[in-house]
Amino acid sequence: MNVVRRMSLVALAALVMVTGVLAQEMTKDEWQKQMNEWTAKRDELRSKLNTLQAEVDQLKKTDAEKVAAIKKCNDNLLALVGATPESERAFAAMLDQIDSKVNELSRLSNQDLWARKGEIDDVQKMIDEARNNKLSLLPKYYDRLKEQQNRVDALRRSLESAGMQTYTVGTWARDRDCLWNIAKKPAVYDNAFMWPKIWQGNKDQISNPDIIKPGQKLKIPPKGELTQDEKAAARSYWQRKQAAGSAQ
Repeated sequence: MNVVRRMSLVALAALVMVTGVLAQEMTKDEWQKQMNEWTAKRDELRSKLNTLQAEVDQLKKTDAEKVAAIKKCNDNLLALVGATPESERAFAAMLDQIDSKVNELSRLSNQDLWARKGEIDDVQKMIDEARNNKLSLLPKYYDRLKEQQNRVDALRRSLESAGMQTYTVGTWARDRDCLWNIAKKPAVYDNAFMWPKIWQGNKDQISNPDIIKPGQKLKIPPKGELTQDEKAAARSYWQRKQAAGSAQ
């Protein structure tokens, strides 16, 4: 039963109840006049309800047509780049993953961001991979990737603005340079126990923290407590040293 029919029945029932009561106190002419007025009001209400129902039906039809048109347009766009709904979902999931990682890195302090700077490069590789996908040409994805790239660039600028120092390694004979002594220098950390920071910040050129060479230009990460990764690296180092000493 549709809305119009239900409302009509309610109006009719009310009309019957009211007119039944009024008929006991009115003359026949008065009663007939009242009936005519209520009937006219009922018909007017029914007409308005019919009009509203027609408008609702038209809106539903228009909405369905728009949904179908949008789907057709999207299907045509996918066809242009040789994609399918399944491959588009996979691509969108990749962009979601990029957003999630960038959001995570953006919440880090400069110190923690430096310790995980390799993850910025990982995100950059994901963005580059996404850009090689033809789906990246679609406006909604093109704009999204552009924004993601801007955020990654901002993360790199955060590292640069942290006042990252460099230190050029001197000789042992003259400067007594080792990671421990470098970390102890007042201009660096003024704390020898911070040496794992220098090691982990320069893993690309220091594989063995006991061996550094004169002339090496080391990056000095921002001051702060050792990160979990730096502590883990230090524990692993001392465990290896202890094991090597026991084996002799």
